[in-house]
Amino acid sequence: MEMLVTLVLIGFATMLMFQMLGSYKVARERVQAQAGVIDRQALFQAWFRDSVHGLYAAPKLHLEGSGEQFSGTTLNPLYALEGMPTAIAWRLRKVADGSTEVVYSESGKERWSLLLQGVAGAHFIYVDGASKQTDQWPPKLGLVNPEGLPALIGLVREGTGEGVSQLAAVLGPLQPPKRLYGDEQTMD
Repeated sequence: MEMLVTLVLIGFATMLMFQMLGSYKVARERVQAQAGVIDRQALFQAWFRDSVHGLYAAPKLHLEGSGEQFSGTTLNPLYALEGMPTAIAWRLRKVADGSTEVVYSESGKERWSLLLQGVAGAHFIYVDGASKQTDQWPPKLGLVNPEGLPALIGLVREGTGEGVSQLAAVLGPLQPPKRLYGDEQTMD
């Protein structure tokens, strides 16, 4: 009789242990999925910031942007060697279910895309050195050198109540240097 009671107690403890193990596995998978979303969002923000920081303007290499996309040349590409001027493009694309995804292209080749979670839409904004915001670059009106760069580029996520979701400063030269001979440049 004592042996039977012992076996029942061991069976009951084993059953509880398997239930707890199943609950642990489900909780672990949920945490990993959430961590993956957070990691992808953090990577996107860092990559966006870095590529915008490295934007570079020179004759025939200038930034063109609208609310849906911008393209230019950066010294901080994600796939090519750092410091090598590389053509990049960031654009917003609607997917079949009506949501928006951000697409990054480098040297004319689409490299990756990220679905923007919980937003009704998104658009890019451009802020010049005088803190004037516009929805395209170069702006239609104003005395902006078309080979110049904006001071900031932002991604506004609509429907989140947050306003501007991400701003990145352009750290490259705001005006292209004037070249005289080779690497020599004048001081303004």
